Amino acid sequence: MKRRRYLTASLGLTAPIVGSSGTAATTGTANVQSDDDPDPLTIDGTGATVTDEFELEGGVTIAEAVHDGEANFIVELIPTDNGYEELLINAIGEYDGASGVLAEQGTYLLDIDADGEWEIEIRQPRPTADEADSLPVELEGEGSTWDGPFLFDGLGRAHGSHEGQGNFIVEILPQGGLFSELAFNELDQFEGETTFDIDGVGFVTVEAAGTWSLSME
Repeated sequence: MKRRRYLTASLGLTAPIVGSSGTAATTGTANVQSDDDPDPLTIDGTGATVTDEFELEGGVTIAEAVHDGEANFIVELIPTDNGYEELLINAIGEYDGASGVLAEQGTYLLDIDADGEWEIEIRQPRPTADEADSLPVELEGEGSTWDGPFLFDGLGRAHGSHEGQGNFIVEILPQGGLFSELAFNELDQFEGETTFDIDGVGFVTVEAAGTWSLSME
């Protein structure tokens, strides 16, 4: 049986950031915190900022953010031990969305370029296979967001569509893996299919400039 849910990026600067995005938090599983999850880290501020250092466990790392400025909003995750930097967000103007990476265990800081107020929450979900949704699943949404956990079983098929004018990038982040799988990397309006090959629990991140849909089976 296919499970369908609609995701929107709607976190809000003044409200606590919980769940993957807006209304989806009431029907999805991404807002359910496992007992094994590290405590979320919430950071807020105004303008260009370099944050204090913080610790991350290795694995799936989700950044949810809002920005009310008019110019660049760029968020980089920088390890203090000369590891690889990760570009989490690269947007212009108001932003309300999320991204995700596979981080190595270590000490990090955020380098933020912004011209307005912003708030960022970093989460490291650690669900069990019993807490994950089995495929097939259908997702719909608008803007950049994330969802999961999903239970993958090897080779699968994904169908995606995008109505925006900009990037449409879909990645699968395996909870126990070293590398993410890029399902779609398209520009502007798009509709098509691809395959993926993931085993075990994983999450999906979507970078989009408009409405989109994604089905996985």
